[in-house]
Amino acid sequence: MYYNSPMRITSLQTQANNPERVNLFVDDRFLLGINALLAMQLDLRVGQEISQEQLEQIQNSEALQQSVDRALNYLSFRPRSRQEVRNYLRRKGTPPEHIEAVFERLDRMELVNDRSFASFWLETREHFSPKGAQALKNELRQKGLQRDIIDEMVDDTNDEERAARAAEKKALALLRQPDIDYATFYRRLGGFLQRRGFNFEVTKRTVKRIWEEQREETIDDEE
Repeated sequence: MYYNSPMRITSLQTQANNPERVNLFVDDRFLLGINALLAMQLDLRVGQEISQEQLEQIQNSEALQQSVDRALNYLSFRPRSRQEVRNYLRRKGTPPEHIEAVFERLDRMELVNDRSFASFWLETREHFSPKGAQALKNELRQKGLQRDIIDEMVDDTNDEERAARAAEKKALALLRQPDIDYATFYRRLGGFLQRRGFNFEVTKRTVKRIWEEQREETIDDEE
């Protein structure tokens, strides 16, 4: 909508279904709905004259605020990497200049930090689905984290402990089978661990150690 002559704000009405937004009327015609806090920040008042340029600024500010709100809602479910947020905003059709402005606000609020995200991701994996170091690195790489952050956050020397935790429930379920032999145990538990990203040597040692501890039977490494 384009106006050649100065316009006047004739009404600012709180929306019935969302008190955090107001409807802006110009020259007795509905123009757009905007965030109530944004209306206060822009110092919009009934009776105020606005130019076409000011109108476009209001529309742009509202579009940016919607992008910020969208990002905040996306972040409310769990921590996200910067790349996850960027990809989400792109999927929503957010203009590039708005994406950068959104990140400026998120950074001021300290809401997006790839190191913090990596810590959250690794802790979640540790508790619910332990994986090998290489698998964890691949996941973080897919989330858009830089290599130096990944190398800093993922401990390559801890795979044996991770494998033991990952194998625990699966191993107990297998060992409840009365006729299971070591070859079957190794094939099934070993395959499970390798699918979790543990390398051959870690997998072999983990399976062997669990069998020997539970069955009190020594396994020849050549088997």
